[in-house]
Amino acid sequence: MMMQRTPGPVLGSCLLVAGLLLAGACGGETADTVMVDEKEGAAGRAADPAEVAAEIQRLKQVGGTDALEFYRAGMGLIQHMEIEAAIEKLEAGRELAPENVAFHNALAMAYPMAGREEDGLASLEISVRVAPDDTTAVTGLARRYLDLQRLDDCQALLEEALGRHPDAADLHAVMGSLHLRQGDEDAARVEYTRALDLDPGNPDALFSIGVLAHRHGDMEDAAARWKEALVANPDHMGSLMGLGGLALEGGRDDEASVLFLHVLYLNPHLFAARRSLGNALILEGLYDEAVELFRAGVELQPQNLDAHFYLGKAYLQRGLMEDAEEQFEYVARTDPRNQEAYVELVRIYSLRNEMLRAYNAVRQLINLGFRDTDRLVNDQDFESLVSYPPARELLDSVN
Repeated sequence: MMMQRTPGPVLGSCLLVAGLLLAGACGGETADTVMVDEKEGAAGRAADPAEVAAEIQRLKQVGGTDALEFYRAGMGLIQHMEIEAAIEKLEAGRELAPENVAFHNALAMAYPMAGREEDGLASLEISVRVAPDDTTAVTGLARRYLDLQRLDDCQALLEEALGRHPDAADLHAVMGSLHLRQGDEDAARVEYTRALDLDPGNPDALFSIGVLAHRHGDMEDAAARWKEALVANPDHMGSLMGLGGLALEGGRDDEASVLFLHVLYLNPHLFAARRSLGNALILEGLYDEAVELFRAGVELQPQNLDAHFYLGKAYLQRGLMEDAEEQFEYVARTDPRNQEAYVELVRIYSLRNEMLRAYNAVRQLINLGFRDTDRLVNDQDFESLVSYPPARELLDSVN
């Protein structure tokens, strides 16, 4: 056996947690997701590659002094995942209309796609300065502060905004998430309830109430809340991820795949969705498809170490150990303290019965602070390693 496959319910729980974390990372918001041409969904016709190439070329050639044209070109290029070209157009439009919050919001979406997280945050902060009464911009910045663990900044921003807009349901929903992050579940529930009183269909508040239900083991209520959120906003990513995790827990791998695929379609750069979909495909035994999915993730985000790591995991499931080894070595080389990369390298060396390499990798792993030796001892992938006396002595010395 190449690897011990994680049982469905356990992996489902892990993926569900990833989905719940989207509440802090992106809040389930879709205002900042990639635009989708309505005709694609209606017609169901695959785009002609030549037509797409021609459209991209046309958008790249947009110029002149019309800010609106730059905006349209930039958003169109984002839709086609031409991120650097999109940023160029949006920056040109911003120069022409520096007070137009739409350009700052669009760049706040595009910059992180190009790995420019700080520029994305700066654009959100400018949006709020330019339009302090734009509660959508304030909500986006508050969620970004949450993601960065800047809780004091988040609280100050929300308190000021709520002072001006006490009946803004979205602001109360984010304030609830802040309280939850601060460990005050009661205060969080009060804010979520207030948001729903003001807007009974508020998808973020419905999603968060579902998170609380899940925390207390009420999966039925969690699912009901997330489904309500999807009625209000069919593209609510947090709810899609949460329901996907529940589907995996229930052994409905195909249903989970559809939900994760929807999220990935909304935001191809959201690696949590790619990871969840890839793991669901692996559980279905679709190893080739998982490899292609993670390979596309590496091409899209070559600096994302998680993308390389999970491509290695997919290669390993597919039996392509040399390709897997290359990915894990890259991760370990780039992040020398990454324990999980070393665990997988030890797995590969053990499976190939390369005892000296496995032993040296285990020593490196222990030097990094790894202490969960039972994880290796109880996994049959490491059987040859555990049977190697020097390695067994080393593992026993940790306890």
